[in-house]
Amino acid sequence: MDLKFPTWQLPYLDAVSEIPLGNLRERVDVAERAILIRLEVLSRTSGRESERLAIREALDALHVIKKGKLDFPNWGQAPRPGKVDNRA
Repeated sequence: MDLKFPTWQLPYLDAVSEIPLGNLRERVDVAERAILIRLEVLSRTSGRESERLAIREALDALHVIKKGKLDFPNWGQAPRPGKVDNRA
């Protein structure tokens, strides 16, 4: 697979893959950290709009996963009735 931005895309793709949910929260955390580190680097440069757009889309997708599968923002609280608890 040829990735344009492998520094953060590899952990992102790992987080959004369809492998079992057991460590999904950890995979999402790793992906978000990689993206935030890259955003810090990008904040000191100009241009790179295509990467900035790709990062925005990746963060949106991770947010959907967090809300839909990880009960975000209720991490650390007891699961709501009828909600599956995917905490690792």
